[in-house]
Amino acid sequence: MKLQALLIGATLSVVAAGTAAGDENTGASPGQGPLAGTGGNTAAPVTKKLNSKRDDWTSDHYRKAKPKPFPAVDQTLTQTMLDESTDNPQPQDSTQDQPGVSTPGHPPLLEKPALERLEKRLYVPDESRSDAAEPDANTAETGSPAQQAARNAAVPLDVGFRRAYFSSQALAPLEADREYPYSTTGRLFFRIPNEGLFACSGSVISLRLILTAGHCVHSGSGNENGWFTDFEFVPAYRDGVAPFSTWKGSAAFVTAPWYVGNGTVPNVADYALIEVEDQTVDGVPRKIGEIVGYLGFQTNRLLPNHAHLLGYPAAFDDGERMHQVTAQSFRKYDNNTALYGADMTEGSSGGPWIMNFGPAASGQTGNAEPTRNLVIGATSYGFASPPLSILGSSTLDGNFTSMLSAACSSRPGNCP
Repeated sequence: MKLQALLIGATLSVVAAGTAAGDENTGASPGQGPLAGTGGNTAAPVTKKLNSKRDDWTSDHYRKAKPKPFPAVDQTLTQTMLDESTDNPQPQDSTQDQPGVSTPGHPPLLEKPALERLEKRLYVPDESRSDAAEPDANTAETGSPAQQAARNAAVPLDVGFRRAYFSSQALAPLEADREYPYSTTGRLFFRIPNEGLFACSGSVISLRLILTAGHCVHSGSGNENGWFTDFEFVPAYRDGVAPFSTWKGSAAFVTAPWYVGNGTVPNVADYALIEVEDQTVDGVPRKIGEIVGYLGFQTNRLLPNHAHLLGYPAAFDDGERMHQVTAQSFRKYDNNTALYGADMTEGSSGGPWIMNFGPAASGQTGNAEPTRNLVIGATSYGFASPPLSILGSSTLDGNFTSMLSAACSSRPGNCP
């Protein structure tokens, strides 16, 4: 009854906030389906049932998976931004600063002893990684093209394009990726028919649902032939090891704007959901959200804000380890998207942008929005030519809540 009362109260708050902002698509949730009144008049999402087989992925497959490149940004848009005066940067847009109610995500239900049996090695990476703070001088000029490009484009103090400030760092200690909320983020492996094997990033946002980028799930061709296949999510992946097992996709959901968008960015809704199968732990069927926990979400909250961006960029550690960027919002951009300073590259697509990241300290009660670990976006696109240290995300709006509603109702137990 308490939960029902909470949802009813939240629904009324969301509708009121949406009305004040002139937009019905404002709301928040700890991972359950969207609250009533958040769908607006958005087009229905597109759903695909998957037929992944348990043994689709072998050690050789993991080794051959390539980081999925960012979709190419229209060069006209890039040049327009480059031509803008540095003396008069576009101001932050505060018109969307009408946050709805929010509740936290949820940490894992099971204790570590039960989870240890889930760990398995997928493959051994070609080269061992060094944990030294400085790269070895003898190998400074080697590495993948993505790594070399990142080094060549590096700017002191992690300052991105213009005033897009950010900090970029590896996890310390490395084992932090086994702890909530880092544990919700992982690598998403999949196959693109006639092209090969690829990997993106993603995060658990409900009991069975993985949030990622639309371009990691469908080509945007507007038809059935655009679906990718053989999805497998590996939470907290590191150096070829799956500490919480691997999770096969059973259904995919993309927004209508991405499905018919021809794969171009910025796109108003470049995000998608993958439903994954359950696994048996100690004789009990378990959902992925029970194993690693899940993040909450917050709609219409990219601007203004600051966030933790997580993912597996190929430029750092060959995409074998989780990477993190902390950044403030830089500016709004075309098609309801926003830009943040960041240096993550291909492979980080679909990684979560999280506000109020991590646990609260004792005595820390928060200010106007104290709710922890809320996803406000997912990495959608970057600027490779010329290279700019900024990334873009579509705003979580009615397209997102409509898609989430479809995913929650697709199978009992997908959402709390």
